This record gives sequence, C-alpha cells and structure tokens, in this order.
Amino acid sequence: MTNKSIINKFACLLMVDGKKSIAFRLLKKSLEKTANKLFISENALLKQVLDNVKPFIDARLRKVGRVSYMIPYAITEKQSFFKAIQIIIHSSRQRREKSFISKLINEFRDSYQNKGISIKRKNEIYRLAEANKSFAFFR
Repeated sequence: MTNKSIINKFACLLMVDGKKSIAFRLLKKSLEKTANKLFISENALLKQVLDNVKPFIDARLRKVGRVSYMIPYAITEKQSFFKAIQIIIHSSRQRREKSFISKLINEFRDSYQNKGISIKRKNEIYRLAEANKSFAFFR
C-alpha cells in the first residue's frame, strides 16, 4: 500500500462523527511532532510503526456444531495494515494523556521503539493463535 492510501485509511478510522478534516489534522500534527522528536521523516516513521505493529496471523471465531473455536488464519498484507491501524487507534484511545494528539504521539513513539500497548496487543494475537493452532483444521 502506498503511504497516501495508508494515511487516508488511518484518518478514516480515526474519524469521529464524520469529521474527516479534524482526523487528518490530528494525524498530521502527531506524525510531525513524533518525527521531530525521533529525528526521522514522517513517512519512515509511519512505515516503521506499522511494520512493528502489524500481525501476520489472526485468530477468528468459527462455530462448528454448537461449539465456537478460535481458529488462527494467515492474513494478507492489506489486512495486516488495517489490523495494525486498528490496534494503534484503539490503544491510543486507551491512554491516559490529556489531549488526543499527545496520546497519538506517545503511541507512535512507543510503537516505533517496539514497546507499549499496541505491541502487547500484537503479541497477544500471536499467543492466542499459537494456543489455538490445534483447531486450524476447522478452516
């Protein structure tokens, strides 16, 4: 995916009440400030953050008979980018800073350094898939 399409998707998922311009502004400001703090370009920052957070496997519920199983699935590159963006947005909304820009800045910085809530969520997905790999034949 190109950087422009990733930023557009990020802003669309970040958007609340249809206010896309505010979502773009929040994203741009947080990317700028984080890139300035880490002394890298915005494009390199976004690429590295998404590469650190994106999972290559996902566990989904599948009902077989009356029992639901968590089944690990390999996901495509596009799906992994989407999942990474979702994880970053969800974990930044959970943070306890005052403004949303500071939440996004700190989440980008933590994800760039391979720590924080979003990396824990990615590892949790992998652990879940590993624990349920015996059900993979239900696919």
